[in-house]
Amino acid sequence: MDHDADGAGHLPAETRALNATLASAVFAPDGRILRANNRFLRSFGYGPAEIVGRSHADLCHPDDRAGGEVDRLWAAVSGGAGCTMSCRRMRADATAIWLRASYTPLAGPDGVVEEIVLLAADITGAQHEETADHVPIAAINASQAVIHFSLAGTILDVDPLFLSLTGCARGEVVGRHHRMLLDPSGSGSAADQAFWARLAQGEPPAGEVRLLAKDGREIRLQATYTPVRDPAGPPVKLIACATDVTADAAMAAAFEDAKRQPRHDAATALPNRVRLAGFLAAMLASSTARLAVLSLDLDRFKPINDTYGYLVGDRVLGEIADRLRRMLRPDQFVARVGGDEFVVAAPDLTDHEIADFCQHILALVAQPVLCEAGEIRIGVSIGVAVSPLDGTTPDDLLRSADTALLRVKQHRRGSYGFFSPEISDQLMAQRALADDIRRGLAAGEFFVEYQPRFDTRERTIRSVEALVRWSHPQRGRISPAEFIPVAERCGLIGALGGWVLRTACAAAAAWPGIGVSVNVSPIQFRDDGLLGVVAEALAAAGLAPERLEIEITEGVLLEDAERARRLLDGLKGLGVRLAMDDFGTGYSSLIYLHNFPFDVIKIDRQFVADIEHRQSGRAVVQAILSLGRALGLSVTAEGVETIGQLAALTIDQCSEVQGFLLAKPMPGGHIAALLAQAGAAPDGGEATRGDEPPVRAA
Repeated sequence: MDHDADGAGHLPAETRALNATLASAVFAPDGRILRANNRFLRSFGYGPAEIVGRSHADLCHPDDRAGGEVDRLWAAVSGGAGCTMSCRRMRADATAIWLRASYTPLAGPDGVVEEIVLLAADITGAQHEETADHVPIAAINASQAVIHFSLAGTILDVDPLFLSLTGCARGEVVGRHHRMLLDPSGSGSAADQAFWARLAQGEPPAGEVRLLAKDGREIRLQATYTPVRDPAGPPVKLIACATDVTADAAMAAAFEDAKRQPRHDAATALPNRVRLAGFLAAMLASSTARLAVLSLDLDRFKPINDTYGYLVGDRVLGEIADRLRRMLRPDQFVARVGGDEFVVAAPDLTDHEIADFCQHILALVAQPVLCEAGEIRIGVSIGVAVSPLDGTTPDDLLRSADTALLRVKQHRRGSYGFFSPEISDQLMAQRALADDIRRGLAAGEFFVEYQPRFDTRERTIRSVEALVRWSHPQRGRISPAEFIPVAERCGLIGALGGWVLRTACAAAAAWPGIGVSVNVSPIQFRDDGLLGVVAEALAAAGLAPERLEIEITEGVLLEDAERARRLLDGLKGLGVRLAMDDFGTGYSSLIYLHNFPFDVIKIDRQFVADIEHRQSGRAVVQAILSLGRALGLSVTAEGVETIGQLAALTIDQCSEVQGFLLAKPMPGGHIAALLAQAGAAPDGGEATRGDEPPVRAA
């Protein structure tokens, strides 16, 4: 058995590389930091002298400290309960860092916790916004295999994750000695015997363990061992909590192997095919890994060599290589694999992100290359394969990417294509739709319809919601659910959303006193120019700011709470109203309603639909209504489609209702007529009452 302690100079190179990827620290039970590794210091931005003696609470986010989460965590851990969680911490420069962290308490001979070990991976780039409950066994089982041993090494119990990792059935391991799973090179060795002797004496080491799965695969686990003691003090059994680091170890080994090989292509200084193979093998260690492999072939490159010579050809290759190198993220990889052939590997991208990535490469390569021969222009064709759909090994993926490249060169040179024709067709259709959106905006094909929102008891129109529509010259009306996501992805949502805002404000200014509500896309909300767009739309229409309501979804508040607060405060400063749309379908945290200046909650239609059919459905709506009253917020129920739903919302004192029962979305010209017909204008008329909905426009 191969047990390696963190930081030992004699460790194998791949294990040192693995340990370098995990931040670790040791805490005293009172929360003081006793020691930390270099990865931890780099992650948090402290020096060794600055970190020792500092409290764990100093590293926690102020919001977590204020909410009591930090105190609850430490009370559980220092009491002997380990946990694994995603958590937010603070660097020395006061910026936030997200960690996937495992806290393991280590008890002394008397059973009292003496030290607490933290192992953590930085997940800030993934922007995880969720934390696991601090329930010891549930949290550990979610991400770590748990094995119970006797002091003699017999396996007493295992959890489902351990069985999944090894491929064994429960009956094949429980009751048998641990040696059945060991790498033969370590089984029965002096190091193995010394290891178990230390465990039997109550010393809980931690390190890497190499096991053999049922099918002969080597598995590497990063394990911590905790003795379980009887009241008198001696250990009675051992519990191991282990994380599968096979893929990380494979990646480290691949990089170590790459160091022993020729590392770079001489002409471009890019990694060569050998290093590419190592990188791909490491990234594909998991059969479910999602990795995009792009096979690039330069177009019109051979005439450059023929006309200007190989010196100029190498100069062009070097420039293209530099451009590719500079555009990549740290977790992406580019290699030169032939004369004018390159391969780019990029993990964890969606199909749409891969398409955008390819478009960026096409534009980058198309820029002219300046050299002694003058201005040279070339192009590139790209074939794309994605694991695991198109292959799970380096050879399979490269073959699939080359096949896709061949099709591109045969049918649409200078473009990109996926190995899967279905994905290529889908993305090409969406790209065509994006071109149509751009053309349709210029041609005036988009228009706005308005759906009234009614006072629930008075049945008078309080406001209308602006809804964008598209009449395509060939396809007819296209659903917003189809074109809005495409507009967001291709950067057109700002232009479309700004046009809707200006159009809605101009229409509302002509109506007697009612307000208008406009949805703002999360993409628009991230635009620093949104305040200016809203102010200009109000001024151009001459609309009083309090008659405009801006609707946002709660998800945008999670991305950057401080920026969201500044923007919402700015909108309130203009005098507009703010509504939280689709309340209850996302994170629905009370803190958002408490800390942000909302005026309205909009109950999502799925809860309204449940009012008549599920007892819990009405209870949820009543809870939201109570919350709105407690916070002084107006509540609007969307999707009211039946008399029963309307009656229940009236009895429960919902402020506003909106839905097909009352009025469907309609052209702006119909709103004034509906106001007069229903007697719903705020400056006069008598509203319809009783169980019947108000008169609706045809």
